[in-house]
Amino acid sequence: MSFHLKLLFFALILLWSLGIFVEFLIPYFNNLALFYPSLKFLYSHVCHQQPEKIISIEGHNLLVCSRCTGIYIGSLISSALILFIRINKINGIKYLLLAVTPMIVDVILYTFGFYSYSKEIAFFTGVLFGIVGIAYIYNGIQFLLIKKTE
Repeated sequence: MSFHLKLLFFALILLWSLGIFVEFLIPYFNNLALFYPSLKFLYSHVCHQQPEKIISIEGHNLLVCSRCTGIYIGSLISSALILFIRINKINGIKYLLLAVTPMIVDVILYTFGFYSYSKEIAFFTGVLFGIVGIAYIYNGIQFLLIKKTE
């Protein structure tokens, strides 16, 4: 994939990831307040947005839960690395399944009451899944582009 397509891939993920910080950014960029209701609604379609699971920064809530925040941050990290590092092709979904396993274990343990919800654990399992998930998606896009040019 060309550098320009990688840059576009990164820019789209960056834009999506920045959206979750809109409440935190409004005091610095007042015009962002216009987008707040639309972004909150948009993110509500991909996250439950339960208040007790949302990370707060300086009294401003993010628009998604800590796990989704981790997924978006992990995706951003992965897409930034893809700009500069050639990643090996991920064969099958074994890496994706390995990356999602800690998240599934966390959800199961929390659901059955083995421990209280931890924003930190949710965030870090999300980061792991986001990093591997975007690499997996990137490889899929790369495969489709190669297939299309053949």
